[in-house]
Amino acid sequence: MIKIRKHLQKDIPCRVKWLSNPSINKFIGDEAGQKTTLKKEEEWFANYEKAKNKKFFTICDDSKPIGFMGLSNISKSNRNADLFIAIGEDDYRGKGIGNIAIKWLIDYGFKKLKLHKINLGVIKDNRHAIKVYRELGFIIEGKMKDEVFYKGKYHDFLSMAIFNSRK
Repeated sequence: MIKIRKHLQKDIPCRVKWLSNPSINKFIGDEAGQKTTLKKEEEWFANYEKAKNKKFFTICDDSKPIGFMGLSNISKSNRNADLFIAIGEDDYRGKGIGNIAIKWLIDYGFKKLKLHKINLGVIKDNRHAIKVYRELGFIIEGKMKDEVFYKGKYHDFLSMAIFNSRK
């Protein structure tokens, strides 16, 4: 059973594993394909705990962590935020878990945080993710040409958003 809980310090080793996995990190992070270390993630977590504009969650299969997601750049004045998600365990991708988790996160953003708009960015080559986002109601707002450099070539980046129509 899929469960979602607050992102905890004990999740750091999972973050290191997932963010260093080439099948995951080619589509996420500030620098696609970049690996991480325990030290970097411990520093990241210490900064995260101080941040007021971020909410991170761990996606679990019962109690086993299998990925993470959250909202960053939460703006109370503009009532928007940026969504991100990574299903970290290879065996769990392509099974609809991301869909379940994103629905939960959209609901959290619109109901709990009272957001008007949730944004996300996605590399255009990540066709599976784009299909899922569209099915959930996200629309493409723009395209940034050659925005991400990965494995020796540039990739286009799409800006997508969903709006709270449940006012």
